[in-house]
Amino acid sequence: MAIAEMKGRATGTQEHSGWSARGIVGGNEMLGLPVIDSHEECIGTLSDIMLDLRTGRLAYGVVTLDHAPDWSEHVIAIPWNAMHLDSDAAHLCVNALRDWIERAPSMQADAMPNLLDHECAVLIHSFFGTKPYWETGSQQHS
Repeated sequence: MAIAEMKGRATGTQEHSGWSARGIVGGNEMLGLPVIDSHEECIGTLSDIMLDLRTGRLAYGVVTLDHAPDWSEHVIAIPWNAMHLDSDAAHLCVNALRDWIERAPSMQADAMPNLLDHECAVLIHSFFGTKPYWETGSQQHS
């Protein structure tokens, strides 16, 4: 894979829409990327990326929701294999509707290490209908 080309790299500005959809980017460059639902409505932004150091695989995108229900925290973990970049590489897409995504198991940002707990991880993957990333044959999106 080639290193992603970004518009404005020479000037130091960062524009997500300039990425090559098939390139490699640093995780820090993806932070702040808008996350949209299946109706292309923005639900929040990518605030962190979680990597499983035991397997070397991307595990979750941590999304800060724009409009979370009152009973919910504003931070959710979405399995990385439940998201994909749109054709312009300007948004991360989740194939679900906003109301479903907003009902995902939420947590406080400092509780994210709990994702290493097997039961918590299985619950999140089950909610999004994805095969857990640590299982053989699970698909990783770029």
